[in-house]
This record gives sequence, structure tokens and C-alpha cells, in this order.
Amino acid sequence: MPTTVALIDDHKLFREGLRALLQSQPGFSVVAEATNANEAYQVVRQTEPDVVVLDILLPGSNGASVARELLRQNPMRKVMALSMVKDEQHVANALDAGVLGYASKEQSAEDVLAAIRAVAQRQTYLAPGISRVVLEDVRRRTRAPAAEAPASGLAQLTQREREIFDLTVAGLSTADIASRLFISKRTVETHRARILRKLNAHSATDLVRLAARLGLLPL
Repeated sequence: MPTTVALIDDHKLFREGLRALLQSQPGFSVVAEATNANEAYQVVRQTEPDVVVLDILLPGSNGASVARELLRQNPMRKVMALSMVKDEQHVANALDAGVLGYASKEQSAEDVLAAIRAVAQRQTYLAPGISRVVLEDVRRRTRAPAAEAPASGLAQLTQREREIFDLTVAGLSTADIASRLFISKRTVETHRARILRKLNAHSATDLVRLAARLGLLPL
């Protein structure tokens, strides 16, 4: 049986090139494609691919949030980030969201194929050049902000609240967040009120300032 793959990337030329590469290899089948988070949730749910290859810089979305939602819907999914950015903060955010691998678009075709094969076998993969020492330091700080940065309080947020926090600071409206997460606008507002209370904030602007201080704003 071939390894089925979903490609989530808004750059059509790159996506088409990666699809052609995978289809030319024995053992791979591209079963779904999407250009944004909403499409991603739909096509992945419909096809349940073996591996989701996800650009970490989707338009209007924090790729880590998309990965987190895909894994919330099905914790057994195998997600691999594939991006132009490979700084430690973006990598740490993606890994903390649950992705198994993080590859760079600057790598060779052979390396990207190897990364997808590794993730398909539920193995972790990290692109060469990413400092594991610095990465672990960043991950420790992001995993335990309450201990090292009490003012942030992000550790107090539930998984759903963190998703809504990420989408809010990315600039999405209540209606957009509700549509993306398949929940009602009232539910979004309820979660946001809890987020504001937990973070001692008063508005979405305060949340954006907090995210900027922590390096969590999408590029």
C-alpha cells in the first residue's frame, strides 16, 4: 500500500512540484491538497492521509495552530512541517503543537522525501542546521511560561483556548475563528473571555502585545 499524503501549501508552483515529485516515486500517493487552514481541515478529514505535509506560514494562519487543530481532531495523525523558515522559535512552536518532523524548503528533494518517509513511520525528523541545543532551550521556555514568565500565563490555557489565542493574535475575527474551528461564535467569545481573564488582559490588542513579547506572532 502506498503512503498517502496531503499537501497543505498556498504556493501553487511549489505544491505542484512536490506533488509531481511524490507521484514519480514508488510508494507515494498524493490524495489531497489545500491552500489554507479551512481547506486543510476539510480535505484531511475527508481523506485521512498517512502524512500531512504542512507549510508553517499559511496565509492568515499560524501553521502551528493548524497542526494543533488537525491533531485535536485526530491525535493519531502524522503531521510534518515543511517551510522556508527554520528559526528555533517557529520550529519549537511546531513541535510543541505535535508535528513529528520539520523540514526546510531549502533541502534537496531526496532529503524531503526522506523526511516524509520518516514521519510516515512515526519517527521524528529535524532539518540539518537547526540547533538542537538552542531549540531545546526555546521549547523549555515555551512549555513552561508560567514558571519563567508568570505575566504571560499561557500555561494556564487549555488546548482549545490556546488555539483561539493563536488565531486571535493572527488577526482573525470571531466569525472566522468559529468557521475555522467548526464552533459557534458564542463559544469563541466564551473562550476568549476566559483567555482574557487568565492572562489578565482586557482586549485582543493586549493579546497581540503579549504574543509579540513572546515571539509568537505569525510572520
